[in-house]
Amino acid sequence: MITYAGLPNCYWAEAVAIATYVRNRTPSNAFKEHTTPYERWYGRKPNVSHLGVFGCIAYAHIQDGERRKLDQKAAKLRFVGYSIKSKGYRLLNEETRQLVVRRNVIFNESDFGFKRNDVEIETV
Repeated sequence: MITYAGLPNCYWAEAVAIATYVRNRTPSNAFKEHTTPYERWYGRKPNVSHLGVFGCIAYAHIQDGERRKLDQKAAKLRFVGYSIKSKGYRLLNEETRQLVVRRNVIFNESDFGFKRNDVEIETV
């Protein structure tokens, strides 16, 4: 997941946390009923509509009080997980290397923030 997202290895803990989060919300053959661990623990089916792709670009809304009239309305961040304390997404600001939690987010799941350089292949 880290390699596919193009993130440095120092974000391995975030990758493990999100993999565990997703794994607990997918059906398991360990139970005869073929249910999810989340469903066994909480007694209801999990909502998976909020799941996103690890490391993709996410645009987080900037509140009106935090910006002026002509400022950008969204910040370009990287999605690295789900908040444990609140309903929100953990997002990485690559410029400041800070993790922030935001709720109003739009994902671009096909963009991982790195540029693909066209490399010419030399024939010998």
